[in-house]
Amino acid sequence: MRALAVAILLMSASAFAKGGKHKPPHAIKKAAPSHAPAKPATPRALAPPELLFTFDDGPDLTKTPRVLDALEKHHIHAVFFVNGVHFMGTRPNAEKARELLREEIRRGHYVGNHTVHHLFLCGIRGPKVGELEITQNADLIEQATGVRPELFRTPYGSHCPSLSATLAKLGIKHTGWDIDPQDWKVKNTVIVRDFIIGELKKLHGRAILLMHDIHDDTVEALPQILDWLDKENAERARTGGQVIKVLDYTVLLPPRPAWPPLLDGIGRLLIDAAPLVGRVIDRAVAWLAAAAATRA
Repeated sequence: MRALAVAILLMSASAFAKGGKHKPPHAIKKAAPSHAPAKPATPRALAPPELLFTFDDGPDLTKTPRVLDALEKHHIHAVFFVNGVHFMGTRPNAEKARELLREEIRRGHYVGNHTVHHLFLCGIRGPKVGELEITQNADLIEQATGVRPELFRTPYGSHCPSLSATLAKLGIKHTGWDIDPQDWKVKNTVIVRDFIIGELKKLHGRAILLMHDIHDDTVEALPQILDWLDKENAERARTGGQVIKVLDYTVLLPPRPAWPPLLDGIGRLLIDAAPLVGRVIDRAVAWLAAAAATRA
């Protein structure tokens, strides 16, 4: 009885997480020409580097778990843009893949929409299959996880007027990327690792990293990249440099309104009163138990 009462009180005080919109890396602007006497230039502060990890085309029953373990070791939350073809239907592997999606959410990651079959959504066929591919995959993700995805990434990063019209009709936006090692093509651990590290060394502002959790070379490169990132940030912190801040998916979600002040205040009061209510319930339970014993 006590646990149920406290749980009801605490549930009434929940709040929504706030998110932000993706911003591309900041460009360094040149100073405008001036006819005034020349003065020493003041260095413009570079935007602090920020990084979001994203993975496409999964889930893969053997490779995705290794990616999850590597991310968890380094306390990183990513976005997984998934294809429904891997987890649709009644096949045993499909149910395992659905469970893997739930595991991604349990570990604090976000499951995003990447269409069912990873089709090219522009060209002649695009307008005919685009809406179905997007909405059907959203349905599959919601059925598997209980959460309908708000984030979408178009296959191949394709853009065209017909796809823009489809996305506008559905009320969703495309999530792009800024760093692309083309791991799907090179399929070489060293090349993928060195390219990403090279991009991170010169990173200023916010960037989204694109990788694929269905390729062995990518999976093998990821822990090496994360180990480098930890060491690099430790060195930057020691020398007073700008550390590379790793973001989570909330920066991509649309802003969510906070509770009205009155409801928020009531919720806080309920949380503060929870210990007192618990003591009252304890005494009531004890009294009832004593009364029952007396009647016996």
